[in-house]
Amino acid sequence: NVPRHCQPPAGSDNLFVWRPAFHANADDLNRRSIPDHTMTFFSGLLARHFRQTLVLAFCWLVVVRASYVLQSGVVPDPLAMIAGDLAGAFVLAVLLCITRGISRVILVVVLGCATFVAGMHLTVHGTLFQLSLIGKGVDPTFVTGSLINIHALWLPVYLSLAWILHWQHRRIDTEALPAGRTGQVVVAVLVAAVYGVSFQSLTTPANNVVASFFAQIPGAIIGPLAPALSKEDEELNGSEKALKTLQTASFFRHQVAAPIVRDHPNVLLVMIEGMSGGYFPSLSRYHDLDPTVTLASLEENLRRHGFRIYRNSLSMERQTDRGTFAILCGEYPDFRRQSRKMVDVAEGRVVVDCMPKHLKEHGYHTAYWQAAPLDYMQKGEFMPQAGFIDVTGATIFNGPEEEVEGWGPPDPIYFSNVAKRLRQLDEKPGPWMVTLLNVGTHHPFKIGKEPEQQPLDDELSTEDITPEPQEARKKAMRTMEDALNRFLDDLASDGILDDTLVIITSDESGGFIRKDHESVPLNSNVGVLAIRPPDSDSLEDYANRDQIVAQIDIPPTILDATGLGTEAGDMIGRSLMVKQPKQQRDLLLADTYTGLKYFLRESGQLLSCSELMTDCTTWRFNPERLFGTLEATNAEPFLTFDERTALFNRAALMKPAEDP
Repeated sequence: NVPRHCQPPAGSDNLFVWRPAFHANADDLNRRSIPDHTMTFFSGLLARHFRQTLVLAFCWLVVVRASYVLQSGVVPDPLAMIAGDLAGAFVLAVLLCITRGISRVILVVVLGCATFVAGMHLTVHGTLFQLSLIGKGVDPTFVTGSLINIHALWLPVYLSLAWILHWQHRRIDTEALPAGRTGQVVVAVLVAAVYGVSFQSLTTPANNVVASFFAQIPGAIIGPLAPALSKEDEELNGSEKALKTLQTASFFRHQVAAPIVRDHPNVLLVMIEGMSGGYFPSLSRYHDLDPTVTLASLEENLRRHGFRIYRNSLSMERQTDRGTFAILCGEYPDFRRQSRKMVDVAEGRVVVDCMPKHLKEHGYHTAYWQAAPLDYMQKGEFMPQAGFIDVTGATIFNGPEEEVEGWGPPDPIYFSNVAKRLRQLDEKPGPWMVTLLNVGTHHPFKIGKEPEQQPLDDELSTEDITPEPQEARKKAMRTMEDALNRFLDDLASDGILDDTLVIITSDESGGFIRKDHESVPLNSNVGVLAIRPPDSDSLEDYANRDQIVAQIDIPPTILDATGLGTEAGDMIGRSLMVKQPKQQRDLLLADTYTGLKYFLRESGQLLSCSELMTDCTTWRFNPERLFGTLEATNAEPFLTFDERTALFNRAALMKPAEDP
């Protein structure tokens, strides 16, 4: 009466043969208590070769981390780094298990290029790359200026690492594609999703390049659609959100002193690419910062020439076009992922009321002289519409028919050329306003042959293709420091500074300022602002050095100093000649490379939010020591989600150009 399927094999009388068969069938019966599709779903995750692949992926990411530290000098928080790499290893292990043939070739190439870009971005900007900004890398000027240089030698290194990962995986992955690939993919998507919502920023140094890449995909898709999805907010047509925005109008405050000025001074506005106030020793000590670069000689020279260096200066955003727009036009820069404000003005879709335009209308000769090509970011079209009469770029140093090498001339050549042109301009009748922007302190930090041959005190061997992390930045900043010192000394000896308002600032404040790159906000917003009034004026007419100032304060300050304060119109900055503001204001700031957005109250509160403004942390600070006293609190956000969204939408508004 023994069931047929339980009987021993025919011709066998050995019970030892039969019993294992019985037990095996019993195990089958137990397995059948779990649905087959469930076992299939998880089989890919439980397979031995997947576990081996997971270990291999994690070890490979550790090697990539070590190369990042070697390349950039940035050491992330260990615990956050390990957690991020575990998530990245899981996603990478799934990719290795589901790719074969051409898909594996694509994975190796993409992985090598992505790790290369991440390493370079970490070295230059202190963050991993933003996926939504990847289109910037196809611009010819950007490619020749920032990608084709000695730092590109890291590309074959990372491509080789990606190939080694593939080769090692082939050695352990001897089985055919197992069942359960659907389960692997689904769980990998869940890991990336959880990873994405666990951090305010997906690009800080401790983030994992693989996990953060996939976690950024939803935001990269949603981001461009956000303006269309919030059209009602942008129109500000009396809706409830618009009323809330108007109640928080201190974010858009306009303040000028409007003094009467009889002798209109010249104006020299110098923007130094990527310089931070944290590079000045007195400021870094005041805020307890740990700067990569120290510009002691420049700080001393500025004081000798009568400059006031502001200790709580804010840079509004990252990238040159955003900072330049705020500095010239007294409006918020473009806080959206893709910066459009300068381009929209250049292409005639919108109009803007910028500071140079008012100076030109009142008899000033306005000039914009930069070292980089004018076609990049369409500055050649924007600057005349902003009010500049004389606009030159890199071609003036090479000739119109010669191709510009990289971003443009090194700083010693640039400042020497500008000094000659300033002398010629100063000999002509009438006041002038000149804006300068160098390029030597922009990656890849081209400094010229002579400075390159002069080692820094702490320089390592120049024969090594991987010099000390941040060595190139140090050399570039030191070269700029020497060139700018000579430039200011020459202008002073020629008497040009006597009747000139001089402002030194930066287009953006890149570089590494803090020891802690992960948790402290405003890492890349530590701005620089130094001002020297003409000899006929006094620094007593300007705000004290501990007042919170920002890039948008520069245009109304220049208009006030030239007697045109009443022409400031809709500018939202506060002139530095307003020595005692009647009431405190609020400011919007952002860092497009970390995706963080900030709401700052001068009373001592800061709200740091994720790119979509769904995850926020409240900080407090001493208003007289902003960067040195930031402390996280458990307080609820002082703005609702609707208010936060409406404020940034309002900051994006511009006046449409009239139809012809």
